[in-house]
Amino acid sequence: MSQRPKVSVITPAYNVAPYIGQCIESVQAQTLTDWEMVIVNDASTDETSQIVQRYLTDPRIKFLQNERNMGAGYTRNRALDAAQGEWIAVLDADDWYAPERLEKLVGFAEQMDADMVADLQVYYTEWGSVYLVAWANHAKPPKQPRVYTVEEVIKAHPSIKPLIRAEFLRNKSIRYAEHIRKSQDYAFYLEILLKGARFAVLPEPMYYYRVHPNTVTTRHDPIAENRKSLEYLQSLPETTPHQQALLERAYKRMVTLALYPEFAQAVKRGQFGRAWRLFRQSPGVLGWLLMSVPAALYRRLFAREQMIDPWRESLPLR
Repeated sequence: MSQRPKVSVITPAYNVAPYIGQCIESVQAQTLTDWEMVIVNDASTDETSQIVQRYLTDPRIKFLQNERNMGAGYTRNRALDAAQGEWIAVLDADDWYAPERLEKLVGFAEQMDADMVADLQVYYTEWGSVYLVAWANHAKPPKQPRVYTVEEVIKAHPSIKPLIRAEFLRNKSIRYAEHIRKSQDYAFYLEILLKGARFAVLPEPMYYYRVHPNTVTTRHDPIAENRKSLEYLQSLPETTPHQQALLERAYKRMVTLALYPEFAQAVKRGQFGRAWRLFRQSPGVLGWLLMSVPAALYRRLFAREQMIDPWRESLPLR
């Protein structure tokens, strides 16, 4: 391995003992071997630390530990500070990579002269079912590799774990916003784009995102946290008035997405007072419900095996 690795994989870890072994092994299995992995344990209370230590015989793995729980933003920044690679690859501790992912993404980024690239995420349930392959919540995967503008990405609402040029982050002084406690990666990626990064998507499914109950529960109010992201991005001097308006519309759609599962359950259970209050808070939830009915009926009548998301109502693609 060269003195400076080609890729630094950064992985924050908090109470992921059942999963982090597979995460680490997926990096060790990469066809691109010139990597380092920086794992930062955010004061886990389970056996996460003990499990990671079993892998430290591999000199490419660095392990740092927070003395107390600091949150994902601080923990990711600590990993960034320790990273030495030309490229930064993001990997959550309960997810894993396909073996060829780093090699393909580095080659793709260099071919496209991009500062940030992403592939498709495979949403994988605990019992082994794939229920979604996507790069964004509101855009279908491209049929061919392509470059996206920041305006297109704002409209699409990305859900990615990208490969990022480390030099770009340093030159633009970009870090995770630590005051955003949930989904601070959304603000991080959009700040990269708002500051001029060239971004491209390779439509190959190589990032495996594990869906389990802990991925959809949080102690932080998602609407309040999304508001923090909106205000942070709108405050950047690079953000134009047009982009500020797009971000505002994206935020309103996020509010609808956050409230929709509760609204759908209220309608199902005949709790119409509760449903009315949610509708008044975000009228868009009714549109989501009407759009979801045909697909829900089809799955119930003809394709029950596709009823695969037990923790929330499925949302139609818009």
